[in-house]
Amino acid sequence: MYQRVFIFVKTTLFVLVFLIASNVVPATEINTLSYDLARVEPQNENRGLVEHFPDFGAIPDWLSSVLNWVPPECCPSLTTTCETDELQTESGENFTGRQDQEPSVSTTNAMVVNDIPPLYTSPRIDGEGIWVSDDTPVGEDGKPLIYKTVYRPSVEFPNTVVYMAVFDMSRLKPRLFIGRSEPGIYKVSNISQKESLSKIVAITNAMWMQQHSKGGGAIVRGKVVYPMAPGMATMVVYTDDSVDVLEWNAEIPLSIVKDARQLSHLILKNGKVVENVLELGKVVDSEIGLGGRLIDTGGASTMERANWFLANRTAFGVRDDGNLVFVMGHHVSTKDLARALALAGCKRAIHADANIHNVVCNFYFRDENDKIVKRDKLSPDQLDYTLNRYDKGYAKDFFVFYEK
Repeated sequence: MYQRVFIFVKTTLFVLVFLIASNVVPATEINTLSYDLARVEPQNENRGLVEHFPDFGAIPDWLSSVLNWVPPECCPSLTTTCETDELQTESGENFTGRQDQEPSVSTTNAMVVNDIPPLYTSPRIDGEGIWVSDDTPVGEDGKPLIYKTVYRPSVEFPNTVVYMAVFDMSRLKPRLFIGRSEPGIYKVSNISQKESLSKIVAITNAMWMQQHSKGGGAIVRGKVVYPMAPGMATMVVYTDDSVDVLEWNAEIPLSIVKDARQLSHLILKNGKVVENVLELGKVVDSEIGLGGRLIDTGGASTMERANWFLANRTAFGVRDDGNLVFVMGHHVSTKDLARALALAGCKRAIHADANIHNVVCNFYFRDENDKIVKRDKLSPDQLDYTLNRYDKGYAKDFFVFYEK
């Protein structure tokens, strides 16, 4: 009897061990299961992107937190509203989430700039979204005057890359110069536009030529060069050397304006990307063309293409702390320029110049005697010859930034 019991118990234990062992998952398989879980297939609306851009990954929680991140300075939504007495149309993309970020630049009496989490992890771009002062001008105190970064802001066009520079406006003063070929040059011929080149820090392009600006106004050293148009997007330099980007209105006293330049509509408003605008009583897309004159880097017109708006573009944005951000892209839409500026903490933005020969951001490096010893450019794709373009003035308008 004891022998039969022993055999029964032995058989039972053998069966139990077999059943348990067959359900044990080796460590390597657990890792594989975890990896597959992280690579959840996207929903149908993203399937086309994944097919064409395999590195665009899905939109589960891990990427959603990045796509939806907006820096603390911004509103929680990047959706703009176009309003009239009879119309209130909401449009745009909602970047509704927030994610607290440690500032990469945060020192006493210095501006605070938060790093921007990349949308894409592959292919990797070194330093993407990280604000650095490497190869940017420094002040007399040895501290950086400008920080820069590179970023891919577009969900729709993953190959769009922009280059951004944030200017410390507490230590810089900007000046608008009218181009030699512009009709307004005659109105400012008796105005001294000279500044001490010993304090030069950077030069950027301004807006389009006057003939393409659809009546955009300009003010230089307090003198109205072209009449200011109410409601038009305007970059303003005040007499105290602070800057702003706003919609012009007649209540702004000219007495407090040193320089101003206008172009079209705001591309970023209240921290939200402007998706549609009202034009001649109709709601139209906010993408800004150049009257059919947009060209690609090779010089061919983009206007017959489905994505005609992908072009060489620049823009200026202003943050709540008063600092100015300049952005440049060589295959970018107006909206993605605005989106990049929003992620950089800007609340309002204005489109600047476009096309490969007109997109410029030059940095100037001075020695202890304030002699220029080096020049560099924000974007590696900016044309090299533009580094010396402004030595003796230029045909088109431009902004110069000097150390105070």
